[in-house]
Amino acid sequence: MSFFKKKSATNEDIANGGGDSSMFGLTRDQIKEFMSLREKELIEKLNSSNYNGIDGILEKLKVDKTKRLDSNNQQDLQQRHIAYGKNHIPRKNNIIFTTY
Repeated sequence: MSFFKKKSATNEDIANGGGDSSMFGLTRDQIKEFMSLREKELIEKLNSSNYNGIDGILEKLKVDKTKRLDSNNQQDLQQRHIAYGKNHIPRKNNIIFTTY
C-alpha cells in the first residue's frame, strides 16, 4: 500500500505543460532545448544516439510519421497538452517609441 498519491494535473499544469510526460520519451525541457539550438548544434543533437534523428524523436513522442496525430483522439491530445502545454511560442513585448 502506498502512502503517496500521484498529484492530479491542475488547470495551470495543463496550460503550462507541467504535467506528467513519462508516457512519452521526451520531457518538456528537452523539447525547449531543441527550440533554443540553431543549425549545426541542433542537427548534432537530433542525430545523437540519445535521439536517433527525426524518426527517433517521432518514436519517443509516439507519433506515426505518415498518420501524424489523430485529432479525433481527445484523450491522447489531452495527455500531450498536460505533458507539454500549449503548442505556441509566446509573443515578445514590442517596445514602442513615440515622438512628440
